[in-house]
Amino acid sequence: MAKPLIFLIVALISACTKDVVTDYSTAVDYSNYRTYEFAAFSTTQATTLDGKRVEEAIAIQLHTKGLTAVNENGDLLVRHSIIEQSDFKSYGTSVGLGYGRRNFGVAYSSPVHIQEYQYGKIVVELIDNQSNIVVWRSTSQRKLTENMTPSSRRTFINTQINEMFKEYPPKK
Repeated sequence: MAKPLIFLIVALISACTKDVVTDYSTAVDYSNYRTYEFAAFSTTQATTLDGKRVEEAIAIQLHTKGLTAVNENGDLLVRHSIIEQSDFKSYGTSVGLGYGRRNFGVAYSSPVHIQEYQYGKIVVELIDNQSNIVVWRSTSQRKLTENMTPSSRRTFINTQINEMFKEYPPKK
């Protein structure tokens, strides 16, 4: 009885974790923003496939929020990036414990293997174009990995951008 209860509690806690973290200025009246433009990439830097997917997803979300895309002099400047990060995954060691009526046993297996892997996190910033100050920023907490297929990458990006803009414009 205790094992299913513990599993249920762990599952509920993990389901409560946020997929995105958003920060914003409370001093801004977001209803004043009606247009947006995307920040230009440097001329030496090409837009990546994922960058294009992110831009398309942002454009859809901002359109549903009532903002209009313009080529220049938008109220908001939209800047996005995929921050590359790395993490380590370890595997190989296992320990087992057993207990019977009179006996107790321990099993151990080794060696430990550690593998580094790369992933990306999506970051979107909305910048007031007149003051050049970031007024809204959201970061994905889920990992965009290299081994995803193009369709799963698109689905992942659309889901994350949708989650980011779910509470936009922020309520005071």
